Amino acid sequence: MPRWLALAGIILVYQGIALADLSANADPSVQQALQDYRESAAEQQYAEAALSAKLALSYLLQDPDYDRMAYGELLTLLAEAQYNAEAYTSAIQNYQMAIKTIQSARDRLDPSLVTPFLGLSRCLAAAGEYGKAIHNYRQTVHVHQVNNGLYGVQTAELIAELSEAYYAAGDFDQANTMQDRYVAIMQRKFPGDNLARLPSMYSRADMLARTGHFLRSYKGYRRIIALVENADGTDSLKLVPVLVASANLLAGSPIVDGEDGTEKATRYLRRAVAIADSSDSANDLDKANVHITMGDFLSQTSANRRAVVRSYKRGWQYLDKNPALHAYRDEMFNNPVLLTSLPAGAPATMRDLLEKASDPTRDMNGRIVVAYDVDEGGRSDNLRVIESVPQGLHDHMVKDHVENFAFRPRFEDGEPVPSLNHTFELRYSFEDEGEDEELPDKTRQNTREVATADATQ
Repeated sequence: MPRWLALAGIILVYQGIALADLSANADPSVQQALQDYRESAAEQQYAEAALSAKLALSYLLQDPDYDRMAYGELLTLLAEAQYNAEAYTSAIQNYQMAIKTIQSARDRLDPSLVTPFLGLSRCLAAAGEYGKAIHNYRQTVHVHQVNNGLYGVQTAELIAELSEAYYAAGDFDQANTMQDRYVAIMQRKFPGDNLARLPSMYSRADMLARTGHFLRSYKGYRRIIALVENADGTDSLKLVPVLVASANLLAGSPIVDGEDGTEKATRYLRRAVAIADSSDSANDLDKANVHITMGDFLSQTSANRRAVVRSYKRGWQYLDKNPALHAYRDEMFNNPVLLTSLPAGAPATMRDLLEKASDPTRDMNGRIVVAYDVDEGGRSDNLRVIESVPQGLHDHMVKDHVENFAFRPRFEDGEPVPSLNHTFELRYSFEDEGEDEELPDKTRQNTREVATADATQ
């Protein structure tokens, strides 16, 4: 499912009104079914909520003079439960029926249409029908603007969600255009150094990064830093997430503002760590996360293993001293965490091999299994090829690839410890690797044997 901005507030506002109206005017059977719906939805039992909505509909339809508006609102509630239960086909049908019913009962611009239009848009996006989703998002924005004005916060958030639909459809230009509109509305609503603009500024910078506009994204993060510093001070805890986001963007990049990107990223992260450690309002989780982020960054970019371990130990200590965070501590440190499976500078042949391995349409008849340990500094160690078919074809390259893995190491009692006997398996297709004459005799013979076996099967 694509990354969607959470606009649950809009649906909750409209649905809250609808549920209140239905409960006030409905007969006792419908009211009870609606109460069951509320309880099931609150417990995230969406299949049961859908059954309650269907029951309410059946009670409503027993009256030959039933209220068509109530019928449309109940269909919307049913579709919402089905959407949350990932029954997208049924949800789409019921949202469409709800829209037609409300339009016939009221008009084509009634404010109660926002909820089914928005729900239908999300359903279509979740089902991968991005073109239809975009059309319905635009309808949602139009109806909402007619009833609530052009420049409200909810209008801006709907436009941000439309931007994500364009991104999922591959229309990056329109995605960024919608992000610009999102930022412009929020700036109009909250002028000056108002921190209420931050979500829109983050959203645009992130979209620019995802669509390959590196320098524009970096400038966007710089503007966020300036806004927070002006509004909340240079030691504001609100600077930590933007400093981390800037570091992630800059890592591994070429010269930026006359400075190596990785060095600049390291400086941003060090500032984030210093702010979190010195802030009275930062909790243990905030402090732990920024130290873990620093450790992950250094593990991938620095040869200084002491600095890597030092960052992780600080993160572990913050999590360990708070019993409420022990489950999260164990999640972070009970097992090694692979941070990068394709290190920077990996040869083109290795990248091509991994791309072929990820293609589900290929016949994967080659296989290499590399066993390895993870040492205290988060590096793979004691590598050995334990299986290779055909033998010797890509062994050294895959082994070198695994040797460059970066990990967050396993911890016991606050100290990093080795983790033994892990494996990396790569299945690939070798038919188009070249003519047999270019391969060693042993490899050529193994290749022919595997190909013959596959043909027999």
